[in-house]
Order: sequence, then structure tokens, then C-alpha cells
Amino acid sequence: MAPSTRTIIVTAALASGVLAPSLAQSAEVAKVPPAAAPIALAAPKDFAAAVQVLEATTGAKGEKIRVGNVPLDEGRSFAVDPHVAERLLRGSHTAFRKAGLYLFRYERSFGMAGDKDQIGLLRTSDRDAVVRRVGTAGAKEQPTNDKVVAWLDALAKDEPFELMEIGVDYVAGRFHGTPKNAMSVAKRCAEFAPDLVAGRASTLELLAHEIAANRTLYLIW
Repeated sequence: MAPSTRTIIVTAALASGVLAPSLAQSAEVAKVPPAAAPIALAAPKDFAAAVQVLEATTGAKGEKIRVGNVPLDEGRSFAVDPHVAERLLRGSHTAFRKAGLYLFRYERSFGMAGDKDQIGLLRTSDRDAVVRRVGTAGAKEQPTNDKVVAWLDALAKDEPFELMEIGVDYVAGRFHGTPKNAMSVAKRCAEFAPDLVAGRASTLELLAHEIAANRTLYLIW
């Protein structure tokens, strides 16, 4: 999906006040039925075991990640239905990271008929390493990948968070706790990713509310 199209969707979601409680729903256009229980997988013993259990759980064959030119022995991609992706990330991201693996979503279907979300698995627990491998950056490298990594590191020092979605032009996550000043964080996000609040004067306030109410972190370029 083109960044401009994704931006329109995110802006519409903010304007409608339908950004959902979890980061996995942070850019949906409309509310979905209540999610089923998280898919909580045990921490795998190694990368091969993780691939095996993910294939068995999702019914999707682990393939080459579509971004970042990641070798198959370092990463795999799984095409899954959006509701399965959400449940899997909610239930298993933390356990996999503790096992030295990063489970994340890097592409969303955005409700397009027949499309699936892309779940990535990388042989690392380092958030920055994942952002670098995916190559997250803005259009025409504004901001650059290095600047995205540095900005996220700076934010994490002030307001710790977990990223469960890392795409070529967006990241999404959830703050560990409710930020002390949601409007300040919203302004900070908007300054670094202005497309997130482009087009509507009230979007910044809605973003601040989403941060305060649901601890949502979402950036898009």
C-alpha cells in the first residue's frame, strides 16, 4: 500500500476516534468484533523451533521476508489473517523476545479482500536491529533509518514502550505505562512524523487522547 493511502486511513481512524485499545488495531478504519483470546505460545528453544511452531499455529509456510533482504536462516515471514496476527502478537511477542527472537507485523492488509497481514520473525531480540533490517524510513529517506532508530531510542528513555509492528514506513507499539504528559508525547510524535496528523486540526488532540487512554504509539511517514 502506498504511504499516502496508509496515511489517509490512519488519519480517518484518528478523526473517527476508532483507534483501538491495542497497538495491533492502531490503524484500522473501523472497529472489529471483540478479539478472541491471545495466542500464547511457549518460548521456543531456538529459531528452527519457532518457525515450526508458527507454521503449525498459523497454517502458513515460513517464507522469505519481503523487506530488508533477510536470509532464510535469519528471518521468516508468515502470511496470516489479521485477527490471527493480532492474537499472535498479543500473546507471543514477549515470550519470543525473551527467547532471543523478534516476532512482529511488518505489513497490514487494512481489510483489503483476500489480503493477509505479514508477520515477521527475526533471529534477534534487539528492537533497533529489526528497525534497521526492515529499513524503516520516510519517503526519500526523510527521516533516514538512522534517525528513526535514534528517535525511538530517545523516546524509550523517557517513555518506555514495546514495538510489535515495524514496517518500511511505519512503526506501532504500546507504552509500558500511561505517559505522564500525553499531549507532549503526541506533539513529539507529530513533529517527527507529521503525516500522522496531517489534514485535520483536531487530529493532534485525538492522538493525545489515544496515547493517554490506550498507551498507543504509532508513527508513519
